[in-house]
Parts: sequence; structure tokens; C-alpha cells
Amino acid sequence: MLTAILPSLPIVGILKLTSRDGKTISNIEVVKGKSTGMNPLFESCFVELKNYLDGKKTNLELPLDMKGLTTFQVKVLKEMKKIPYGEVRSYGELAKAMKSKAFQAIGNACGKNPFMLIYPCHRVVGTNGPGGFAHGLKMKSELLKLEGFRL
Repeated sequence: MLTAILPSLPIVGILKLTSRDGKTISNIEVVKGKSTGMNPLFESCFVELKNYLDGKKTNLELPLDMKGLTTFQVKVLKEMKKIPYGEVRSYGELAKAMKSKAFQAIGNACGKNPFMLIYPCHRVVGTNGPGGFAHGLKMKSELLKLEGFRL
């Protein structure tokens, strides 16, 4: 298992990247700490994320390791990835697109998304408001603002 703590990035702060195999990212999480050395995989991930958070990139493509996720979680992530930059969808709209009535399970899958930003759970909102976000509503609002959407 390889890990790196990235230098602080706009909006999200310090991120920890994890890789099981050194070729794909298996988790991205917000942490407190100091940055560590990076291998080429983590360096390319940092550049992608920085370009997105600096407003220079609208779509993130990184090699990801989906091991440990359920088939349902992967379906939710793939549907989230279809939400265009600067737009939002409600949990209900996501469920309808997936031909599912499992709204709560979709919300849980969004909340357990190990690839924040790559699978943009911040673009999923509640019917009557912003909904939740594992990293707090302030960060969700800032990410949507970056993309030109106001809650």
C-alpha cells in the first residue's frame, strides 16, 4: 500500500492519496498533515487535481482502483460522472437515470465515494436544498461555485 499526502490545494485543502498497486488510485481523502514525497502516479494525480481546482480543467481522468466497491456503488459513481461540469442533479434524478428507487442507497453511495472530485458527488443535491456532502456543505458550495453553479 502506497500513500502520499499532497501539498494543500485550493478549496479542498490537504488530500491523502492511496494506491494498492502503485498504478491506480484506490482512495482520495481530506486530511490534516504535512505533504510527503510523491511517486509519478501521485504526482500526476496532484497535477490533475490542481488544474481542476485552479479552474483550468473540467474533467478529471485518473487511473482508479475500484476494488472493494459494490456493483451498486460503481453504478452510482458512473452515473455521477455523467453530470456535466457546472450542473447538478438531485438524488431522485440520479435514481431515475439508474432506473432505481433506492434513493437512500444512492445517497449512501455518494457519501462513501472514495474518489471525490473524480466522481463528482458535490454535483448531487437534494430536491429542496444542497443535500449532504461527506466533507461539509461549505466545501460542496465552494466546489459548485468554482464550476459556476450557485446553490
